[in-house]
Amino acid sequence: MADFSSDRAGLAGLRRLREHLQDTILGQEEAVAGLSDALLAGEMGHTPHGRPRSMLLVLGPTGTGKTRAVTEASRHLYGTEAIARINAAEFSSEERVPLLLGTAAGARGLLGAQVERLRAAGGRILLLDEIEKANPRVSDYLLGIEEAAITLASGETLDLSDLHVIATSNVGSAGIVEMEGVARSSVRRYVEQEAAAHFRPEVLARFTSILVFGHLTREIQLRICGRMVDHEVSFQSGVLSRKFGHPHRVLAGPDVCRRLVGEGWHRSLGARPMRNVVERRIRGALVDSQLRGALGPGVRESVLLADRPEGIRAAVARAPITL
Repeated sequence: MADFSSDRAGLAGLRRLREHLQDTILGQEEAVAGLSDALLAGEMGHTPHGRPRSMLLVLGPTGTGKTRAVTEASRHLYGTEAIARINAAEFSSEERVPLLLGTAAGARGLLGAQVERLRAAGGRILLLDEIEKANPRVSDYLLGIEEAAITLASGETLDLSDLHVIATSNVGSAGIVEMEGVARSSVRRYVEQEAAAHFRPEVLARFTSILVFGHLTREIQLRICGRMVDHEVSFQSGVLSRKFGHPHRVLAGPDVCRRLVGEGWHRSLGARPMRNVVERRIRGALVDSQLRGALGPGVRESVLLADRPEGIRAAVARAPITL
């Protein structure tokens, strides 16, 4: 791994990590600040010898940005979104343990293979997703990574001292969903109490930081939708321009996101279903416009997407549209 502490370009990248995460992960300022601080401490060498660079527990509902924050941090620090991701829910029974740890006959198992691929890709983050769903034996084994070394069934020892180990959990999520408008400090206390009730004290003590991702407000939902819409209309502008051989510009009116948030936001799944709704509705409007003959080869055209009683519809203008 590069020594960021002696590399000016590397130091500049470290300084920008928190800003980058807060620009990318909306509505989770406290959590991404904590993630940034923990990762930076590890990258700068301020963790004990023989331990992972960090051991983090990330709590919060589905669709609030937990995994996205981790992959964005990896991309910013290492130039790759590659992470070694273990879905702990797949190892809820002891019969599944050999798939994770390998066998005495020499099979490496998922953990060894994932870490090997991670290093080949230049990444440094091991993600243990939904750790609360793992069989107790599996979770104890994985969280024993605190010592930065783990022995596979084949006898091979993996040195994990150059990795950040991040476990995610949905413990307390149902309560968070019901706490909209409640102060973040109160939400955090509630989630920490729920985690303490679920995990043994010695398990929680292994984590250097516990981060809480909260419920997203309506305002944040609209901002997230706006970014998704901007990305999709930019992509579709390119599709139409290439398809018809002349420039097309797709734009979305200010009412579009209100419609899409109403359809795409899920109380317990958060923003996760919204991208599919954004893509489906925008693409459907453009396909409908082409089938009606309103959009096709010809002069330069701009396409305005607007909310109508029957849904999102595309209107074509022969001159550029100014919103």
